[in-house]
Amino acid sequence: MHGKIDTVELTACLPCLHRFAFSLTRNPDQAADLVQDTVERALKKAALFDGANLRAWLMTICRRIFLNDVLRNKSRGNTVEIEDAPSESVSVSAQQETQVHFKDVSRAFELLTASDKHVISLIALKGMAYSEVAEIMNRPVGTIRSRLSRARAKLVASVEMGAKAPRPTMLQAA
Repeated sequence: MHGKIDTVELTACLPCLHRFAFSLTRNPDQAADLVQDTVERALKKAALFDGANLRAWLMTICRRIFLNDVLRNKSRGNTVEIEDAPSESVSVSAQQETQVHFKDVSRAFELLTASDKHVISLIALKGMAYSEVAEIMNRPVGTIRSRLSRARAKLVASVEMGAKAPRPTMLQAA
């Protein structure tokens, strides 16, 4: 099936591709545009598809389009919004410890490099295999394993450092 894309398989890859695009753009509209551009490019370049792993091939295309857009916008002098989400919009409920820990992990995750976030997102959050991530990122599997290990260690260290910092009391926060 060299050079031909199965539309049923392509359709099955769309939800995962959309989640991946959203993890890159952090914006639902930009993610939808990125998925559309990815599918369009994949269909135009179907002759280059080797038939092995459509999902990995699509994610590679998606990542390259995203990075090209970032570079293009950067060279134009435009600022690139990494997040459009409101900051600290989580309300505190009866499960305060869980929410505080989630906030600590979220803050620590945001302090990671883009590469570390990317590796953790693909493997730990999306459940992808090391080999798939290696193919997407065009790196050896061993490199992906070591990057994930270092990224996890940085995340844990950052959360632990944050836990040692004094939290404001009710009187200090007011």
